[in-house]
Amino acid sequence: MIIEKSSPKRPFALKYATVALGAVVVIAAILVGVSLSSSPPLRVLNASYKCVPGSLIPLLDIGARGTMTTQYGEFTATFHASIPESAVANGVILGMPFRGTLTMSGNGKSWVLPRPDNPHGTVINAMCVIAFQPERYPAVMIEGFSGGAHCCEAPVIYFFNQSDNHYVKVVDMSPTNYKDHLAFDDNQGFTPMVVGKQVLLRTGDDQFSYAFACYACSAQPIVLDAVGPNGLVDATLQHPSLVAADARSLWKSAQKAAVQNGAGSFGILPAWVADECALGRGATAWSTIEHLTKTGELSDALYHQETFNHGSYLTSLKAFLLRNDYCTGQI
Repeated sequence: MIIEKSSPKRPFALKYATVALGAVVVIAAILVGVSLSSSPPLRVLNASYKCVPGSLIPLLDIGARGTMTTQYGEFTATFHASIPESAVANGVILGMPFRGTLTMSGNGKSWVLPRPDNPHGTVINAMCVIAFQPERYPAVMIEGFSGGAHCCEAPVIYFFNQSDNHYVKVVDMSPTNYKDHLAFDDNQGFTPMVVGKQVLLRTGDDQFSYAFACYACSAQPIVLDAVGPNGLVDATLQHPSLVAADARSLWKSAQKAAVQNGAGSFGILPAWVADECALGRGATAWSTIEHLTKTGELSDALYHQETFNHGSYLTSLKAFLLRNDYCTGQI
């Protein structure tokens, strides 16, 4: 009879198998615990934005307080402000004071954002959460308005600094002596718009206002700004289709004004020429202006009559465009 002997290695193999299985169980438990305790990863937001509708911005009276919020993705911007009873009615702008508390929350965290450098005498008329590029942490933009007839908007833009884990100001136009080399329409401020896979801020060049006609009779060439951690960058020339669309709109407005009013479009056509020059079509546009001058539609006599400006419209327009860095080498 053959007696089967058990292998002396089997108990050791079983021992090590048991130890290995136990280690796997422990590691798995640790991983599961870490997974349950940590926040889920943030999804990448598409380049887009959400703004507080104008009708939902509180119009606070003296002694009142209010809150407004807007959300994009997992992030919510919240603004709290009040007008104290001690405020003097004379000269006080009623609304949502620029001097308030702006917070941004998302992914289980909350940040209090720094105030504008000069929040006095201004009320908020815009607040947006914006993903300027596809990104996980969107930016915040608020705009204050001083209440002037044609002035002044004061945008403030905040970006998330991941290395320091907080929001920082990258644009602050609130100081009264604020100067920037980029063109800006301080009456309309910034309008966000989705262009491809980014959000740009649309504005205009306010130097054109009043230059050749009344404010309501004037137009401005389009200006498109990209925004990043270092602030604003003029991206207008990178989007010729948008400039061309603006030029077509301005040309139609000029023709409509000439037909309805029976007068020249002295305040609209400068912006049209500027757009055309941005597209490299300045020489052709200038030829059109010269033709309209010869036919009388832009004659100096009509220019004096409509705007009370003296001198040659053609000469003044050319000098203005070149002085402000438009149409160089084209007219």
